[in-house]
Amino acid sequence: MPAPAASNAHEGFRSDVEGLRGVAVLMVVLFHAGLAGMIGGFVGVDVFFVISGFLITGLLLREHERSGRIGLLPFYARRARRLLPAAIVVLLATLFVGLQLVAPLDRPSVGLDAAAAALSIGNIRFASAAGDYFSSVAEPSPFLHFWSLAVEEQFYLVWPALILLVARGVHARQRVMVVLVAVVVASFAANMVVIDAAANWAFYSLPTRAWELGLGGLLAVGSTALARLPGRAVGLTGWFGLLAVAVAAMTFDSSLAYPGAAALLPSLGAVALLAGGSRPFGPGRLLAVAPLRYLGRISYSLYLVHWPILVLAPMAIGREPDVTTSVVLVGASIGAAIACWACIETPFRTGLPSLALRPGRTVSFGLAAILAVVVVAAGPSLGVAPVEAIAAGDPAIAETTGAPDEAWPGEVVTPTPTTAPTVVPTATPAGSIAPSPTPTATLPLDAANTGALPKGVKPALAKARSDEERLRGDGCLAFESITAPPTCVYGAKDATYTVALVGDSHAAQWFPALERLAKHEGWRIVTFVKVSCPFIDMRVRNVALKREYRECADFNDATIARLARLQPDLTLVAMSRIAIHPVRDGDDTIAAKGAAIGRMVARIPGRTALIVDTPWPGRDIPGCLSSHQDDIDACAIKRGNAFTDHLGSIEAVAAKTGGASVIDLTDRICVGAGSCPVVVNGMIVYRDMSHLTAVFSRSLAPALGAAIARLPAG
Repeated sequence: MPAPAASNAHEGFRSDVEGLRGVAVLMVVLFHAGLAGMIGGFVGVDVFFVISGFLITGLLLREHERSGRIGLLPFYARRARRLLPAAIVVLLATLFVGLQLVAPLDRPSVGLDAAAAALSIGNIRFASAAGDYFSSVAEPSPFLHFWSLAVEEQFYLVWPALILLVARGVHARQRVMVVLVAVVVASFAANMVVIDAAANWAFYSLPTRAWELGLGGLLAVGSTALARLPGRAVGLTGWFGLLAVAVAAMTFDSSLAYPGAAALLPSLGAVALLAGGSRPFGPGRLLAVAPLRYLGRISYSLYLVHWPILVLAPMAIGREPDVTTSVVLVGASIGAAIACWACIETPFRTGLPSLALRPGRTVSFGLAAILAVVVVAAGPSLGVAPVEAIAAGDPAIAETTGAPDEAWPGEVVTPTPTTAPTVVPTATPAGSIAPSPTPTATLPLDAANTGALPKGVKPALAKARSDEERLRGDGCLAFESITAPPTCVYGAKDATYTVALVGDSHAAQWFPALERLAKHEGWRIVTFVKVSCPFIDMRVRNVALKREYRECADFNDATIARLARLQPDLTLVAMSRIAIHPVRDGDDTIAAKGAAIGRMVARIPGRTALIVDTPWPGRDIPGCLSSHQDDIDACAIKRGNAFTDHLGSIEAVAAKTGGASVIDLTDRICVGAGSCPVVVNGMIVYRDMSHLTAVFSRSLAPALGAAIARLPAG
């Protein structure tokens, strides 16, 4: 989002550019509000980037040609006066309201988001968070939109100094042109490389977005040559640019790997609009209509305020907004933007002549204001503004994790396993017979907890989100880029019985139960697990990479090869039924998915069992519990959500196709006939929106052992 446009002819003001800013911000707002079919309205940010590159490069070149120099300090002082006042007010207001509405466990994260936004590194923070597969925050940050401001601030930091360095002596524009071409080519190449490996970094980072700013800069540098071209031809080009932007806004969607090559359409469209907007037969008159110009005038304030309103309002009303509510929220955003523009943005930009004459003081005040926001925002995470619900000394949310699991006969239980993985041993002799695990009669009585959060709940609420199986820390949970399973073996080194665990992170969540069972029975465990990778003979997409998950297919093939060499006595297969995203629409059925899993299972040597996927929470459970400690029933999972996609149906089809057995522990997780409780036997069931806590998984070891004992002999 660029700074407010210049308001006088001396700085190259164009009414059509102001109107184009209005179009861009309207696309973004309607996209975020889910209105007017603007499914690709996020391309408005690309338009803003091109406009920023065009305006700032033109401003700097005119200053250099006029005076022979570029005043860096005055430049940064102007940026501070135009950008900081409104941004700081919105940051503080959003922080205050956000801390009242978000779940107590999320308050430190929201504070750090605000601090990163104030420091203009929000894009880096959000890129990192988007790349975290186990990100625990369910709601989008109310500061997420500051990512694009951070990209522009980082551009402002580098670009003036670069132009000053290059534009010395004669032929300044030619040298700037050469440098800009190099920047555009290098940045676009980086975008194309990074988009395939880490779409989040391609989307949020300056190096992969600089080419869009550079395109606008190239247009500004070449404006003299452009002026010599036939005006009508250039003007007509502007209409093609408008069509390109409109097509992108109405047809692109969030499943697209973006920016990638697709971003060329709105970016080049914006270049064509800027080139032809003020020429004869161009779209300038359309863009310069009063409503669009007014939106463009307040676009900076509107961009700042609309996202916090759209994010925080649903938290306040306790539900997702319908169409009518969304329209009201957009109207409220425009009203708030008008007030922000009139009362904060404009007075600081056009008034305060003493600051305008003393750029050093302006920059100092700006830095001091940023530092103040950072200190205030970091308070929740540093304990300056403690979260009452977490710091009240309640044993249910204290730092302890409670007593270890109750042992069943013959078991030596340790609260935290310490056995390290070893190298893969030789294959278990053929024909081994499984030991008989603990019978069902020794299983504890399941009891759903209701009312207030139990005292001494396990894991402690403050640590629930980090209570995961040890595989990730051991390097045994493969992430997206890994194509071969790491060598990870747990349990007794001299065991005569080997169990393989295969699947995605929903297989990994069973590891605490399986490891506890293996200690009791003297088994060896070998793991073959990879995030978001269903064990399926089907082309699937990865929603984070936003492309076909080729690495998953390679990983599964490598797993089959390893299993053929290992010859385990029992292979347990589990995966998330929600996270299977077929490339072909026709494959998105229970029958197709189940059959495809069955084909993979049939390739596994020896006895195989499919574990039915766990009930789907559909919400961040620790966050919900932190907000409802006196009424944890409010966090219970409706069966319509828990059993979406016909829980167990995919596994049943797969087992029939692949000749495997089925283990279903659903009744041990979703206790009772009503809604599924999220605290059972004094234990928090889920650590996030999907995965079991390690404590609860470990408690299911006896039930898992009993289910294995009932499997048909191999």
